[in-house]
Amino acid sequence: MTNNEKPLFQVKVILAGDGAVGKSSLLLWYISKEFTEAHKMTIGMDAHSKLTKVAGLGLVKIHTWDLAGQPQWASVREGFYLGSHAMALIFDVNRPETIQHLPDWVTECRRKAPGIPVLVVANKVDLPHRVPVSKIAKWAKDHQYDFIEASPKTGYNVDEMFEKLGTMGVNFVLKRR
Repeated sequence: MTNNEKPLFQVKVILAGDGAVGKSSLLLWYISKEFTEAHKMTIGMDAHSKLTKVAGLGLVKIHTWDLAGQPQWASVREGFYLGSHAMALIFDVNRPETIQHLPDWVTECRRKAPGIPVLVVANKVDLPHRVPVSKIAKWAKDHQYDFIEASPKTGYNVDEMFEKLGTMGVNFVLKRR
């Protein structure tokens, strides 16, 4: 991509899920192809934008908002959902407790962004699985959410995840026109 290429679409995507599920690590890999073992808690929200080639759509500018997952940030998060076009609902395959709040995250987001499409992300798949990933994939399908497995440590499916979010976001924008 050259600096003078213009995106056909711009979409805002939300990364949501409990604290320490790897939202920031996914975003770091997507933006800079880097990974760090050190966990640094997101305070409120962190945002980045990147031009991405999306199959069948061309160049899309994806504005990604990485939301703090700790409960004390719930009131702050509410405003960040406004104007969103797609949501990545992320859980850690090594921490079963992170799947319990998945429905709550969708409810919280859809209060401010009704009908937003959801991509459920089984994260850290390079680690031993303590979560029944196939069961969560079925739950996602039953709720008409997309599903993908990813690992920011190895880079597995991270770019594909963001391309999928870009496609979902563009389709959401086009349906609302």
